[in-house]
Amino acid sequence: MKRKVVLAFLLTGALVLSGCSKTNNSNETSSGSTSTDSSAQGIDVSNMFSDRDKEIGYDEENSTVIKLSDDSTTCDSDAVQISGNTVTIIDEGTYILSGTLTDGMVIVDAEDTDKVQLVLDGVDITSAESAAIYVREADKVFITTASDSQNTLTNGGTYTAIDDNNIDAAIFSKSDLTLNGAGSLTITAKAGHGVVSKDDLVLTSGTYQIDAASHGLSGKDSVRIASGSYTIVSGKDGIHAENADDEEKGYIYIADGDFTITSDGDGMDASNIVQIEDGTLDITAGGGAANSLKTHESDMPGGP
Repeated sequence: MKRKVVLAFLLTGALVLSGCSKTNNSNETSSGSTSTDSSAQGIDVSNMFSDRDKEIGYDEENSTVIKLSDDSTTCDSDAVQISGNTVTIIDEGTYILSGTLTDGMVIVDAEDTDKVQLVLDGVDITSAESAAIYVREADKVFITTASDSQNTLTNGGTYTAIDDNNIDAAIFSKSDLTLNGAGSLTITAKAGHGVVSKDDLVLTSGTYQIDAASHGLSGKDSVRIASGSYTIVSGKDGIHAENADDEEKGYIYIADGDFTITSDGDGMDASNIVQIEDGTLDITAGGGAANSLKTHESDMPGGP
């Protein structure tokens, strides 16, 4: 049986782990307060989060309303195409979604210069064989949970190709993706990952419960978290960032937040740097304390 170790600590400074850093392997439970070196060399954090990343408000009067329902989804905008239980958004704007699809998906397929905001206000989407939300193309997509709303996105356990992209997450994005809001979002991926962005994955607020067969949160270029509450159970890494093409990318940056992570892999794993400024972390990692926070910069081209 795999022995797990819980790493629990409250940060009082900046923690920076690069590929050359090591944590002590231990079979003991570690808890309490940990002081860290705020002068450690890390990444430039000056432009981690834009104003819009943090903005959770939206103009209801100028938003497009989509009411989800099995075989009877309704929307009065030409920017929304409905085919059975597949809803495709093709233009920039803010879209307020509510309702249930027991086997369907929402696709964003806009121009590569378009910014799209999806407001989830009591949404429950299950996709038996793909992502519940799939961003095929856009400049950037914001997924915002409406205040006090409860939302659920689920993959049913398999992924069947619908185009040339390898969709493998309950939320899968080929573009920059931001999650925020004042509500809650439960994400279940019975196969694959919870949330994937093939660019930057940014989370700035909200409450998240993520249960994934593979990684919980995954960003190719980065995973950036400003705040929020995260409970992650994952078959691989809780939070994962990896870029094999650019050694300056593939990093995890956490400004603040509350994290409870139970992972069969690493708690947080980056190919470049894991940098944590503040927050509370309770991590149970499959490989013990050494796998709670882990980097692999030495495996990258040009790494030490």
